[in-house]
Amino acid sequence: MARINNKKQFALSLVFLAVILILINIISRSIFFRWDLTRGNIYSLSESSKSIINQLDDRMTARVFFSEDLPGEYVNSRRYLQDILEEYRAYSNGNFHFEFVNPDDNEKAKEEAFGYRIPPIQLRVLENDKLEIKNVYMGLVLLYRDKKEVLPVIQTTEGLEYDLTAAIKKMLAKDLKTIGLIAGKGEGVQTHQLSQFLNQTYKVRPVSLNSPIPLDIDLVLMNGVMDSLSMDELYHLDQFLMRGGKLFLSQARQEAKVQEGIAESIASNIFSFLEHYGLTINPDIVIDKLCSQIQIQQRQGIFAFNNLVDYPPIPVIRRFNEESPIVSGLDEVRVFFPHEITASPDSGTFTPLMWTSKNSGSLAEGYFPAPSMGGNYTLRNGYNIYPMDNKQLQKFDKGPMVVAGLRTGYQSSFFADSSEYAEKEDFLAFTNDLNLLLITDNRFFDDMRAAGIPENTALILNAADVMTGDAELVSIRNRGIKVRPLKPEILTSDTARNVWKWVNMITPSLLVILFALFKAGQNRKKRRKLEEYYG
Repeated sequence: MARINNKKQFALSLVFLAVILILINIISRSIFFRWDLTRGNIYSLSESSKSIINQLDDRMTARVFFSEDLPGEYVNSRRYLQDILEEYRAYSNGNFHFEFVNPDDNEKAKEEAFGYRIPPIQLRVLENDKLEIKNVYMGLVLLYRDKKEVLPVIQTTEGLEYDLTAAIKKMLAKDLKTIGLIAGKGEGVQTHQLSQFLNQTYKVRPVSLNSPIPLDIDLVLMNGVMDSLSMDELYHLDQFLMRGGKLFLSQARQEAKVQEGIAESIASNIFSFLEHYGLTINPDIVIDKLCSQIQIQQRQGIFAFNNLVDYPPIPVIRRFNEESPIVSGLDEVRVFFPHEITASPDSGTFTPLMWTSKNSGSLAEGYFPAPSMGGNYTLRNGYNIYPMDNKQLQKFDKGPMVVAGLRTGYQSSFFADSSEYAEKEDFLAFTNDLNLLLITDNRFFDDMRAAGIPENTALILNAADVMTGDAELVSIRNRGIKVRPLKPEILTSDTARNVWKWVNMITPSLLVILFALFKAGQNRKKRRKLEEYYG
């Protein structure tokens, strides 16, 4: 570097350096670059997020209410949040801005956070060798024109990009699609949690088949029926489909009563309705060696204890149709007491979405001795789903079976030949745009069962996005729901499973020991060389 000989040259050099720094800062605001070597680039904005944030045509501000003195495990959440907000800003054409506010010692900021319904949360922290309860803020609000969306609590980085992008997308939307929810009449069916997820990007409201489905409903999610519907109810459902409405139906052939160890057959006209649409739900329950575990109570002498056991009537699905955006990015889904779907080749187009594993079987209805009080047995008629010592649940003599699929294309009305309904003034006799997704789990939209599992929720939200014609969020959601199981063919027996458990427990410690021995050997060599050198 040339030597500066006078004050004028020094001043010019400072000005020149300042200009360079300003230019670099301006350029860096619009160009964001980071090496992300993770599978799926999960620490970088997805293309969908970039596309959505690029649609901003006015200023959007994120006010982040975050305490500074956080426990160690939450510091990374703050760092990740700041990084991802910087990426949003970089791809927003200058329209996205954010600021961090620390409300800890700022009463005005606390009042502002309270106004946005961002509460302080209590964390247990270890300070001065004491376990203390600490109130901290970890939330944000997005402000855009006269709209606002709040993320009240951000404790983890998982799903954060999806939550932010979904909120931004909702604020940008001029007209949100509407989803109707038919909860079903099953005992204890709850859909509150599912409705909260759907409300992130849709309008959601309950729907009844007692009257025509409103015209503004784009998609209906319907839990399975336990009895026959009235002809008027079937007509309202049929005409919704005829006018181009989309239906995601969760329907099985039986109602499972796990505590009693029995599933009882459902008699309903919904099955003949579906058969007209080219979909037959086979009566046998599908079982799978690749399955979930349930907790049961066992007794040994006077002692009772809980134990986890494999339960084949709840298959873990890991084979998906990779050409369908509804399921292509998923790792697994759990279905409860499903049935195989058979599609008629004479009816439109059927796209299988999910299959059980190659080690599958089926459970037929019939009479069996069911355990009762006092250690006795009672002869009952139904499906024997008792989890213990049940040989019927160990017959995996069939290959993969379809448990979910999508029917599209041309379809005639179920009431096309009805003299009563076909004569109605507004009757629609056919559609060229049928969209009917069927999954053979009777309560797939129940928070207390299938819908309470994150992977299943992702499937429901994916289906809602794709069926309503807006799949921008699917790729973001799918990469946040990742399961990395060992392949089923590796876990061929309980012995193999236990071997892998021990390998998983011992390997980290073994690697640390080997590394320590390696370093000790290096130190010994270095010490010998020094001793030889200095004699």
